[in-house]
Amino acid sequence: MTTAANPGRRALVLLDFQRDFLADDGRMPVARQHVAPVLAAARCAVDQARLRGDLIVKVGNEFRRGDIVGNLLRRRAAVSGSAGTVWDDRIDVEDALYVPKSAGSAFTNPALGAALDARGIRHLLVAGLFAKGCVRATAEAALRRGLTVEVLGDAVACSSDRSRDRALRLLADGGAHVTASRHVTVDGRSPQGR
Repeated sequence: MTTAANPGRRALVLLDFQRDFLADDGRMPVARQHVAPVLAAARCAVDQARLRGDLIVKVGNEFRRGDIVGNLLRRRAAVSGSAGTVWDDRIDVEDALYVPKSAGSAFTNPALGAALDARGIRHLLVAGLFAKGCVRATAEAALRRGLTVEVLGDAVACSSDRSRDRALRLLADGGAHVTASRHVTVDGRSPQGR
């Protein structure tokens, strides 16, 4: 049985660490106070995932140019082919699997589900942007697929503290485990449990 304490095969999913969401002059930036701590926590999660031998997946928004209404609502952030889709080099993971998406959930691209299934992965660690949008949509889709989901709360950003906290509460209430990157160890046990 797969649980948060005994995850089995797992993957770290990094959502939307892209220029338009992290740069000061990005088209749709997260709260500025979230950027440095979230990047630090995500780098920690990447280091731990590498030590464990977990699959690391970078998922990036590449919104269709023809999505006129959606692009207006997003202030033309991360439009396919634009400079805003570039992955932030402060968290770049060159050897990671890259999966583009054009909607909130990373599972809207069937390549993600296929990659997880091919490797027998049943547990996801999720870090990224925006808590109330893509993080929540991806975590909820993973739960519907029967995966266990651990959202690394300290590696998740949003437009404000309040919106991030609310999204994390909703995810916890919906069955996701909300933890911190520093609480995930190489063997999957919490440091407090030792």
